Amino acid sequence: MDLELPGRSFFKFASPCPFMVDPPVIDGSIAEWTHAHRMPDLCGIDGKEPFAEFYMAWNEDGLYFAFDVLGDAAVVVESKRPLRGDGLQLWVDTRDVRDAHRASRFCHHFYFLPGKGKRRAVGGQIRLRRAGAHSRMNESRDLSVATKSRWKGYTMEIHIPAHALTGFDPEENSRLGFTYLLRDRKLGRQFWSADEPLPVAYDPSLWGTVVLAK
Repeated sequence: MDLELPGRSFFKFASPCPFMVDPPVIDGSIAEWTHAHRMPDLCGIDGKEPFAEFYMAWNEDGLYFAFDVLGDAAVVVESKRPLRGDGLQLWVDTRDVRDAHRASRFCHHFYFLPGKGKRRAVGGQIRLRRAGAHSRMNESRDLSVATKSRWKGYTMEIHIPAHALTGFDPEENSRLGFTYLLRDRKLGRQFWSADEPLPVAYDPSLWGTVVLAK
């Protein structure tokens, strides 16, 4: 069987995640985000162009994310099947165990669905398949997310609080396993470390690393 594997899946990646002294207001605007917070674009390894700019930061209150979809996005959301429609998925391992193929209780899988019109942006968490142990599950109200739409594209801001991340302790461990997948029916799939057909959705060894820097 001929499998088309992304070239970047054969590499291990680590990127600094900057400290943010004054956290942004989660209102969907990315005006408070700078180039220093932008995650490196790895799409070029596979000869592709990104359709969104992705940002990440942290402080003692948790992790912050933002992205700017630059193209003519479809924004087709399936709220009852959140992983089937358009939106963002985030995976975080607060222990960054690079050789584990099964998730531990320190591994998390979040999703965030963009708002459009009267529909508000929402976030949630799902259990990772084949996990050896599961993290504490969070309610949607524990996650902050907001979007702003424009004629073409949209922006989104996210805050995952520290209490929603089992094992989050930057003083003891500054390295996190991390990857993301941004989906849009018009623009395609933008991901960081690996993608299907590899089991990136539940295998932490396929995720990259972010280093919480000050």
